[in-house]
Amino acid sequence: MKRTFLIAFASLAALAAHALKTEQTYRIVSKRFPTKSLFIKDSQRESDTDIVLWTETNVPSQQWRLTTSSNGQYVLQNVYSELFAAPKSKAVGATFSTNTSRTSARLAFEVVDETAGLYRILSNTKTVCLSVSTGEDGELPTWAKPDSLNQGQLWVFETVDAQTTFNTFMRDQMMDDYLKQHLQEKGGNYRTFSNGGWGEAEQLEVLLDAYESTGYERYLTAAKQVYSYFNSKVGSNWTGGASGYNWYGYDYNDDVMWQIIAVARLGWLTKKSTYTNAAKANFDRIYQRAYIPFTRMMRWAEQTGDRYSTNSCIQGPTEVAACYLGMSGCGEEYFEKARDIYAAQREYLTQNMASGKVWDNVVWDPTTQTIKDQNEWASTYNQGTMLGAACLLYMHYGDVQYLSDARKIASYTKNNLCNSYGIIKVCQDETNGDLCGFKGILMRYVRRFVLDLKQPTYQEWMMRNALLAYCNRNEQGLMGTGWMKKATLQSTTNPFGCSTAASAAVNAVLGNVVKQGFDTLQAEGFDYHCGLIVTNESVSEGTPIVQVANNYWAKYDNVDFGEETARSLTLVASFPKGATTGSIEIYFDKMEGTPAGTIELKDIEASNTWLTMSADISPTIGCHHMFLRFRYSTSDSKAYSIDRFQFSTLSTEQLTNVHQPTVQNSCADGDTSYYTLSGIRLSDAPQRGTCIVRQSGKSSLVRF
Repeated sequence: MKRTFLIAFASLAALAAHALKTEQTYRIVSKRFPTKSLFIKDSQRESDTDIVLWTETNVPSQQWRLTTSSNGQYVLQNVYSELFAAPKSKAVGATFSTNTSRTSARLAFEVVDETAGLYRILSNTKTVCLSVSTGEDGELPTWAKPDSLNQGQLWVFETVDAQTTFNTFMRDQMMDDYLKQHLQEKGGNYRTFSNGGWGEAEQLEVLLDAYESTGYERYLTAAKQVYSYFNSKVGSNWTGGASGYNWYGYDYNDDVMWQIIAVARLGWLTKKSTYTNAAKANFDRIYQRAYIPFTRMMRWAEQTGDRYSTNSCIQGPTEVAACYLGMSGCGEEYFEKARDIYAAQREYLTQNMASGKVWDNVVWDPTTQTIKDQNEWASTYNQGTMLGAACLLYMHYGDVQYLSDARKIASYTKNNLCNSYGIIKVCQDETNGDLCGFKGILMRYVRRFVLDLKQPTYQEWMMRNALLAYCNRNEQGLMGTGWMKKATLQSTTNPFGCSTAASAAVNAVLGNVVKQGFDTLQAEGFDYHCGLIVTNESVSEGTPIVQVANNYWAKYDNVDFGEETARSLTLVASFPKGATTGSIEIYFDKMEGTPAGTIELKDIEASNTWLTMSADISPTIGCHHMFLRFRYSTSDSKAYSIDRFQFSTLSTEQLTNVHQPTVQNSCADGDTSYYTLSGIRLSDAPQRGTCIVRQSGKSSLVRF
């Protein structure tokens, strides 16, 4: 069957299942080279970017939406860039590129085998058709005279689901493909990425980022194994060298400090004192040998360079590490050290935060105690660590100077280290052993900036960078540090470089930065947590958090009640057989002092059943960081699970029978009213979810 596809829009619905349909999204695959499809070169958003043939990687920049132009003819619009595929000219040998104009992008399609989705792509004048000849990645398809014997002119249109935004599937895929390729087994419970170096610490942090943002146990297990291998080689004192392991703690203070951050975070995320104590002991060693009193700053290296060089790559990490130790209960003195070093860095390496630019280093004259040299270069990792320190210090002290500083640092980074589309344009070189890993550090602390300091405008910026890295992965699912170019097998051999894209993926904030306080909140939608695991078990509309044990906690940033008053919290949980007593404490803003409310876990007769329970809370309005802290007097093996929770404007006195399993599916006849858990009356019973049912003067919670 052979005919030209110029059918009017109204008749498209009557076509066969494989017929082209407007507003459908397609992968356009070469019939001659079936592993290759049309792709926007390097996934660029600029107009006049070449459209090339490339190995199919199932990404938005290889997806095309068929739509119509103003006069009813057809155009192909790229899902990623939202630009149109347009001929540079209609002459034989001319190529395809992206264009903002629908008129310039008008095309026709000739059916070759409608059942198989096989077509020729023609100019709107039907004089030439799109053709390929070599099948090499990057080949430019060209216009050619139609030739029925040339399979290079045939294209298979495969229907796909449009991927319009960065999502959890992409995140997990990027992280898991990175680990599959670069996480090396070393026997027993030992694993490594780079067999040492400061990049090993940063890759350990990417594992911690992944666990922190997802709760997936596999990432925590891998992080513990990476630390175990490091510990087996380096030992308890990290200020020396190591046999058979690339470790330079005898010289570079910043190398040790990066590892201190990673292990301090591991302790903070697990509440395991083994990690916290190791990080604290080595922080104290480095602080003692590297702190220069008259500068109030840290020495970069003991042997390399000038001994009075104080670089941002040691100042920022020291501040962050000290904050994590303070957060882990090591004492207020660590926050004070972080604050003092930050103040000196702010004075000498940012010109008192004049613009948000963080300089690389200054060199001191010890005799005059004045600066004799300086390097004003700005980098993503120095911007990132000082941003992280500002966020952590603001969360602890509440000083608005830190908030102002964080905004300036983030703004400078976005405006000066990114292109016009907000894509980070620096540190693209895979061959540079240090610079290749910088961007991943920045993304880690931008996540804190977005969540802790409630900066939703930077969420889209993070997701845009993560999506570009996703689009430019190679066929193994890997992306190196050169996010602005399509990755090849050769460009993704450096695990440290590849860690930057993984960091962008797992640190992208995918949920709502500001959460509506009276919505049902899924427990696994935490922003930070300690010790929790998210399972694949499907409950309600999400997956529960499990292994909820004593002193574990979950944090939900920016829960906004507006001007309404929250008076109670209702929570759905499941308990193992033989569960003992405990409580769930609710805190706002800081997990300190008296909780705002407490759900007591006692007199629970059912086992392994989802129960609904509630507690009154201190009347609360406005926007807050919210914590659930779990107290439980049993072993981790008997820990419980939480599915979801919801705040209400009603008190628990108005919410009766909340200790019963939520298994009712219908309501009794009669005079019945339905309310949301925030007290808003509904016109009828909801199709799904949990609501308050009032009948004969009594209220109960019912799950539909």
